[in-house]
Amino acid sequence: MNSKRFGLLMVYSLIIISLIFLPKMFTLSLGKDILLKTEPVDPRDVFRGDYVNLNYEISTIDLDKTPFDHEFMMGESIYAKLSEKEKYWTIDWVSHRKPDVSDEDVCMKGVVTSSYDDTLNVRWGIESYFVPEGDGIPIQMQMENTSVIVSVGPDCSAVLKQLLIDDEPVTFE
Repeated sequence: MNSKRFGLLMVYSLIIISLIFLPKMFTLSLGKDILLKTEPVDPRDVFRGDYVNLNYEISTIDLDKTPFDHEFMMGESIYAKLSEKEKYWTIDWVSHRKPDVSDEDVCMKGVVTSSYDDTLNVRWGIESYFVPEGDGIPIQMQMENTSVIVSVGPDCSAVLKQLLIDDEPVTFE
């Protein structure tokens, strides 16, 4: 009887862990890779370890320059249609609903963190990049020319795939 309970507990544990990681793996496997320009932010978290905190040019949206369906409020979901402009991907328009995209476009889903006048601040869920202990501050000091490769899935979810400094992948020994 105890071995059956233990077996069921292990199966339930594996199901829960799978439910946490499968959506990210799905996005990494089937998603489209895009390049986003970052902006530096000071990192540090005692509980989560070393990481690089990232902000993106697409995290601040000027609604005077970006088409949208109607006003956004703090805490609302936002969908952005992005396309590649020269080197980086930028927002073409934003909406409250998931847009249809072509092979040349992607859709990213985020959350409005603030709305002031005609400016939105958005969190995309790709703002932290975890690094080995001791590597966070040296990387953060080189953030002037940093970008990331992000995999964007068909459901508009985004997963940070690779950090680049001066267009070179950041590697750890």
